[in-house]
Amino acid sequence: MSHTALPCLELDPEFSESVRLALRGTAVNVSILTTRDRVGMNHGIAVTTAVPFSTYRPAIIVAVKHSASAYPAIRDSNYFCLNQIAADEIDLLDRFSRSDLRSSRFATGRWSVGPFGLPYLDSATTNFFCDVQGAHAHEAQTVFIGRIVGVRLGNCGNDKRDPLMWINGRAARFVGKEYA
Repeated sequence: MSHTALPCLELDPEFSESVRLALRGTAVNVSILTTRDRVGMNHGIAVTTAVPFSTYRPAIIVAVKHSASAYPAIRDSNYFCLNQIAADEIDLLDRFSRSDLRSSRFATGRWSVGPFGLPYLDSATTNFFCDVQGAHAHEAQTVFIGRIVGVRLGNCGNDKRDPLMWINGRAARFVGKEYA
């Protein structure tokens, strides 16, 4: 069976809509990325673009829009914390993804201070503390490569809560908790 590859026509509205729909159908983990600027102010955003890679020198890559409030703080401080949140913490997603709620992002929840002065969420299933080792600008965002220099496991590694997943523009849950 042979399939003809479709050309990549990024200016074609039909192609752009097909790509958008295909990406919306990809399940992703939702995390809260936090950082602290050089003045000591906390910043945070919701991300669905964090991907762990390499266990030799453990690292995470994450894409951050240049327009995001946390972008200059990550770029200038070279540190971030990736807080993986559970499905029961969906209220955090709203606060960390809407710019009109920016001032209330750290108002609720138990926040502590970790390595490099990074704020981290005590209730997260996992917190990854990262030192930026590289950055690659691509159009309106930058992909940061963060070397994992510290990790904190929620509930001493016994956190059985489902992670907050996102697909087709809304939250999703694992059904039956049987993982392949």
